[in-house]
Amino acid sequence: MYKSLTKYGQLAAFSVGLIVIVVFFASVFSGVDAFNGLTKEDRGTTTIFNAGLYATLGLLVVCAAAAVLFGIFHMVTNPKGAMKAIIALAVLLVLFFALYSTSEPETSGIVANAVEKFNLTGGQSQFISAAIKSTLILGAIAVLSFIVSEITNIFK
Repeated sequence: MYKSLTKYGQLAAFSVGLIVIVVFFASVFSGVDAFNGLTKEDRGTTTIFNAGLYATLGLLVVCAAAAVLFGIFHMVTNPKGAMKAIIALAVLLVLFFALYSTSEPETSGIVANAVEKFNLTGGQSQFISAAIKSTLILGAIAVLSFIVSEITNIFK
């Protein structure tokens, strides 16, 4: 199965994506006149874009399931090679839970207004704050590692 996916996987993915695009454009172009005739308020209730949205969501679910299943398959068949990924995942979880435990619910500013507007609990506010901090830290690490790797490539 691995060899067939290696050989035909990209072609199959491209073909499925192309089919989804064609179906989406066909559904949109068949109802574009009716859509243009609607008022701005009624355009939000139209179902002209549903085929593309549902196909995209379906492909997203299939891709996520395939990524998880192939990841588990790789871990089972090559546990020694998967140890780096397991360690990296553990480090990410430790980082997130450290940031979660040190975060406090927001009480002022734009975030506090959003917490009140969407009726979030203190724990949800902490979770969001920890997720934002994690994203910023991981983004900074990615940028720094890119810069360091480019500098080391110059001197090789």
